[in-house]
Amino acid sequence: MRPSLFLLPTALIVALAIACQPTGDRQPQPQPETAAATPAVETPPAEAMPGAFRATGNEPGWLAVFGDEQFPGLHVEVDYGESTYDVATPTQGPDGWTGTAADGTPIKLSIQRVACQDDMSGHEFEARAMLTVGARQLHGCGNFSATR
Repeated sequence: MRPSLFLLPTALIVALAIACQPTGDRQPQPQPETAAATPAVETPPAEAMPGAFRATGNEPGWLAVFGDEQFPGLHVEVDYGESTYDVATPTQGPDGWTGTAADGTPIKLSIQRVACQDDMSGHEFEARAMLTVGARQLHGCGNFSATR
């Protein structure tokens, strides 16, 4: 007897729903009742951002690196490395770094020092990251290192 064509998609949806359930060691966060009641998110003060920072994201794949030995300024790759931007002397603000690439594209890497989990691999990172390249906003996760 052949299984129904509707059985496979249903089983896939159930499996994804089970896989996306929070683990027992993480408590679900209550949702704010109104937009005005949004909880404050901890962002590190500029002097508390140690060393280099590296962030990545998915769909499309992107990478942002600030202040390491290979990329002393702010280096950004988007669309799986098809487009590259470098900001030689980015300005450090309260939540990250901003600047303008050589072609005039505004670049901003914002971070929030809250736990972040990669949406594809499940890998844990110490910070949530948002990369703005021109008008595009890309979301991902990142880690600090003490190499600067």
